[in-house]
Amino acid sequence: MNITDFLDKFEKINSTENFEKKFTRNVDKTCKFCSKTSSETTFKNIPHVIPELFGKNNFTSNEECDNCNELFGRFETDLANYISPYQTLIGQKTKKKIPIFQGRKNENQRSTIIKNINGNPHFNFENNLSDFEYDNQNNRLNVTLKKKKFVPINVFKGLVKIGLSLCPNEELEFYRKTINWLSQIEDNIESIIYDIPLLLLRTRFSNKYYSKPSAILYKRKIGISENSYRPNLCLVVYSGILVFQIFIPFCKETESINPMEYKFIYDLFPAFIFDVDLPKDQEKIELDLTNLPIAKYDMNFYGQVEENELISFKYDCIIRN
Repeated sequence: MNITDFLDKFEKINSTENFEKKFTRNVDKTCKFCSKTSSETTFKNIPHVIPELFGKNNFTSNEECDNCNELFGRFETDLANYISPYQTLIGQKTKKKIPIFQGRKNENQRSTIIKNINGNPHFNFENNLSDFEYDNQNNRLNVTLKKKKFVPINVFKGLVKIGLSLCPNEELEFYRKTINWLSQIEDNIESIIYDIPLLLLRTRFSNKYYSKPSAILYKRKIGISENSYRPNLCLVVYSGILVFQIFIPFCKETESINPMEYKFIYDLFPAFIFDVDLPKDQEKIELDLTNLPIAKYDMNFYGQVEENELISFKYDCIIRN
């Protein structure tokens, strides 16, 4: 893979940096999601373009009414459960404080709890001793963290909502079906035909760290080929040591193509390159994608799922009390 492939085919059209302290009061507003104006609904709450569960931020909007803000807020619990426990481990503040991680527990068990105290994670495994092991040969502590259950489709919808919040209004007109899909309280699962797979690509850094979350929306530069489809919009979200990439479904242009007859093409955003120690004075480097810290998830699932995170810590010595 050439790391320039993505940037050759996509261009940046907006980012959270354009929404710094954007929210203002006492001005006429129109909601970009439901199209209601200040005379028809209220705009009292401060809507964040990227939820503060990804990290405390001031990226706010003047184009989201209170009703839509509450409606789309229902995705945030699943999003928070999905990205845990990283904010705790790295000491990243969310809305008010660094969150406390409380792991999933079975019957007759107590949850593993992690608190970040003075910049360092403190573990309380209770009776879940099988969830961690010492690799004395390599001086590593391997920890299995049982995240709370989450609904994959809600995680995906929460990310799509970030993308639409960044979407310029003239581009958003091609995604009215996407807004309706986000707004549905009860999805008629069997009747939904997706124009693209609901893929989530996640990169986990070992060296890099983003203290403040951010998001960038990219647009495809080239047209649609005869037998393949590259999505029109791609969202990339940075949070702590994680980078998420998704493609926005239901673009109006796909109404004229049969998804069964087209090959879906996804271009990997090269987030991993920021975490690689490149050799000096070397013009070219070959990367094996199978060895990179990139996970691919199919988020088209409406039930709750359980997921464990395996995390390793390097240590110099063990002090036993």
